[in-house]
Amino acid sequence: MAPDADVLVVDDNPMNLNVIRGLLKATKIFVTTASSGEECLEKMKTTRFNIVLLDHMMPGMDGIETVGHIRENDPDIPVYALTANVTVGEEFYKSKGFTGYLSKPIDSRVLEKTIMKHLPKEIMFEPEKTDAVEQIDSIPPELEWINDVEGIDTDEGIKNSGGISQFIFSLKLFLETIEGNARVIKDAYESGDIRLYTIKVHALKSSFRIIGALEMSKLAQSLEDAGNKEDMEYIDRYTDELLSGYLEFEDKLSRLNDSEKEDDSDKEAISEDEIKDAYEALKDVIPQMDYDSVELILNQLKEYKLPKEDKEIITKLNKLLKAFDWDGMESLINK
Repeated sequence: MAPDADVLVVDDNPMNLNVIRGLLKATKIFVTTASSGEECLEKMKTTRFNIVLLDHMMPGMDGIETVGHIRENDPDIPVYALTANVTVGEEFYKSKGFTGYLSKPIDSRVLEKTIMKHLPKEIMFEPEKTDAVEQIDSIPPELEWINDVEGIDTDEGIKNSGGISQFIFSLKLFLETIEGNARVIKDAYESGDIRLYTIKVHALKSSFRIIGALEMSKLAQSLEDAGNKEDMEYIDRYTDELLSGYLEFEDKLSRLNDSEKEDDSDKEAISEDEIKDAYEALKDVIPQMDYDSVELILNQLKEYKLPKEDKEIITKLNKLLKAFDWDGMESLINK
């Protein structure tokens, strides 16, 4: 365990960020996130991180360009590429300025081992029993229907998400982002922006794999390869199949929304002072990008019956938190 360590994880796909955060939860390491190369460089101006985990393929400034800028100012900080393209080998990434790479889907033991070898011994200590992260060992009865969803291998999803709780969380985030992601891919395809199309299909390939949708992940992989080769004939032939198959998951997973609708009629109404204190606490921890503290406050608020306006704000904050949209949360909480 190393609660005083700070790791910067950079990825444009919120599902990947959530998986890594979940895999590191037991270590108590503080995980800072960025969704672009530009944001990564901004955060490195104000914080000295122990290690940076940097996605290779991102819109705008990709991982290779970003690590080049990092090395101009800090030649020694450990920076590892996050990539599904392991065929190019470690020497390729080292030649570009990375310390090494981690292959997707991320293996929790390899991830921990990689980070720990770069941390000072004085900030690491053996965990105690009370530090253990509680894990569920089976899918809750009300969600067992997930086992029968066509196109999803739950065992693979659980393995690639880092556990059952993270798998369920990943499915909900996957569902929430279908409409927006599908629109971006379609617009990129129709406008002929093949670079953006390829990057977004690459991210979708990873998302499919995280939830165990292996056949769709293979289709996305083939379209990513076609995008890299600018093979428009293949892209024209199979993009509709990708998008229609993707959008079908809105119906397949729609029952997840039912599990989010809680009956709060029996809950105790929150007092004005309590909701005011909660908002003040959120105003303190959101600018610090302290995911765990924000999550804890939002979960505590779920135990109360909230006024309609406040319930809508908390629901929006939950969605923004899942997407690591710190600017959006800060804007909402300061209205």
